This record gives sequence, C-alpha cells and structure tokens, in this order.
Amino acid sequence: MASWLLRAQWAHRDESIEERALRVDRTLTAVAVAFPEVHAWTQDERWGYHVLEADGSTPLADMVEATTKILSNGSSTTRLHLQSTGELPWLFDLSMGNTLTTASDQLTLHWSDDDALTESERFAQVLRAVVSIWEPDWASIADTELATAAGLFRRGIPTMGWLTYIRGLVAGAYGIDIDLTPFERGTLLQAPVSPADLLPVHICAAAALVGITPEDSNS
Repeated sequence: MASWLLRAQWAHRDESIEERALRVDRTLTAVAVAFPEVHAWTQDERWGYHVLEADGSTPLADMVEATTKILSNGSSTTRLHLQSTGELPWLFDLSMGNTLTTASDQLTLHWSDDDALTESERFAQVLRAVVSIWEPDWASIADTELATAAGLFRRGIPTMGWLTYIRGLVAGAYGIDIDLTPFERGTLLQAPVSPADLLPVHICAAAALVGITPEDSNS
C-alpha cells in the first residue's frame, strides 16, 4: 500500500504563538477549501494535551488558545497533532522547536484514502497553499515507498515526489522530462505522469535537477 504524504520543512524560526496559530488556521482552511468534505479537526487523543474542534469558521483566538496549551506542556517544541472527521480522513502534524533533536520545523499532512490522488489537482492546490503559508525550504507530495525505492528517502535531503517545491531557481536539463514552474521565490517540479503512474525513475529525474543523487543501496 502506498504511503502518500504532503510534507514541508524549513529552518527553525522563532515566532509568536499568534503567528503560529494564524499559519495553522490558514492551513486547515486551505484543506477545507480544496476538500469541502474535510470539515472538522480534533486533537489526536493519543497525545492527551487537549481537544480542539476546528473548521473554516474557527476564530483565530481559539487557535491561539489551543496552540498556547501545547506550548505550556513543558517542552520548547510545539507538537500539534490533529485528525479530521470527514469522509476523507486527514492527519495534520506540526513540529516546531529549537532543541538538540529538532534542527528544523516540519509540517506533514497524511490522508488515508488510497484513491484520493485520482483528484491530484486538489492536492496540488493544498501544496501551493502550504508553500505560501509556511514559506518552507522544500515541500512535496510524495509516496515514501517510491522515494525509498529510488534511494531518495533519507534525513537531511528534500523528499522528492510527484510534485515538489524547492526554494530557489531550478533549471531544466536536456533529457530530463520534469515540468518546472516558478512559484513563491522557488520552483515547482512536477512529474509528467499522474501520481498513480509515478515510478522511481521520475523521482530520480526530479532529484537530478536539484543535485541530489540516489543513495547506493549496496553501501
């Protein structure tokens, strides 16, 4: 079974609770706009911090209060885990902090519907929103199994996928069939096939344009 994720990562930045909450609120709203059936979110009970009900009309003050509760759990790292309660379940995970084990901030959106990517443009819409909202160094819609098979799923490098955002200019190269689109002070790299037809060779092609080489599986 494929394991698709929308992931974004950036160097840690110190922000106020209000700034973090506003970004979270805008992200959940962007998901709701692209996927109207995802209408409510609750805090993942396994983490036991609090319960949060959120939809497109949730006041910013409520998001600030919820984020404040997380920040008061004794850790300098914000860990926000939400699960949607619609027909298309989503998981939202935000990790922000400046600790010995957290060199960067990361946001992950994970959906459990195996057929969801048949409407890939809606996911592309969410990725573009995430890039605009969080200003990451990179973001992607990727299948972790395919990335692993390509030797390109490892710590410290962008996770390349069907659609990948890289901050900065990415130039094309002869013989590499990857669509390149300037976007938000960076570049969107899109494979020339649907997500269902994505192969490791497409991931390697996009990685080559960014200067990333596959890990030698025999090393």
